Amino acid sequence: MNTLALNATAAPAKAPSSPASNASAPFRIAAGAVLTLRHGRDLRVEVIEGRLWVTAKGDASDHFVSPGQPHALGRSRTVVIENIGRDSALLRLVRG
Repeated sequence: MNTLALNATAAPAKAPSSPASNASAPFRIAAGAVLTLRHGRDLRVEVIEGRLWVTAKGDASDHFVSPGQPHALGRSRTVVIENIGRDSALLRLVRG
């Protein structure tokens, strides 16, 4: 399993530009890859391609996020995001 820890920033990937100025550039994570966000507070995960599993410290629920279903991380500071699809996933993080 590949694990990558991010501080709410990432490498850009080619994708439609975001209309929101508070959004990160879209980025890809490989199938089976895991991201750990150390500062996920007040972020929203938007999936452009693929399917993600999202869990956060203090949140007893697992969340499965697909395109068109943004997921707000709320007050969670530590968040784990895993690509559960067969192909790479394309996502962006939006503040607020």
